[in-house]
Amino acid sequence: MTTSKWWGIAAVVLSIALVAGCGSKPTTNAGQPEQPTTEQPAAEQPATNDQKDNKQEQSIQVYVSDDDLMELKTYEKKIQFANDEEKYKAVLEALQSSENDNDTPLWKKIEFKSVKMDNGTLVIDVHIPEDGHLGAGGEQFALEALTKTLFQFDEVKAIDVLVDGKAEESLMGHVTLEHPIKR
Repeated sequence: MTTSKWWGIAAVVLSIALVAGCGSKPTTNAGQPEQPTTEQPAAEQPATNDQKDNKQEQSIQVYVSDDDLMELKTYEKKIQFANDEEKYKAVLEALQSSENDNDTPLWKKIEFKSVKMDNGTLVIDVHIPEDGHLGAGGEQFALEALTKTLFQFDEVKAIDVLVDGKAEESLMGHVTLEHPIKR
């Protein structure tokens, strides 16, 4: 064979070796001695599949508006949580989306800064960006969507919505905001 053919064959073999090597993942320590493991405290260990399986799952009704902000609509959503704080966060996240593109999630652009239960009152601190403001009807629907969604839980006796840590008179400037909103 000529020299150019050898170089061509060498290039093909090298290419195949590189492609095969890039796609493989090591599955063992390849002859390296096994390292002793040290126990970490439970709080510092990453979540395992067993811990993820300990999460509860619950179906809830989530309220959104139609595309024209003329009526509230509901859809069922499954949430997963390990404790009450995670449950309320999952519910608030559900209010920020919809499974139907023709629906408008009224809380989509609103940032939930914190949520905590305080003697039956769920205290929610929000930040509303400029493009998150709605008109009077949208603001009323947003509050209705929030209360109807959260009052599905018997332990939630009241909801106190704070805007940037303050008990404001109104959520977005149109509708009076009670502190707290009671069942």
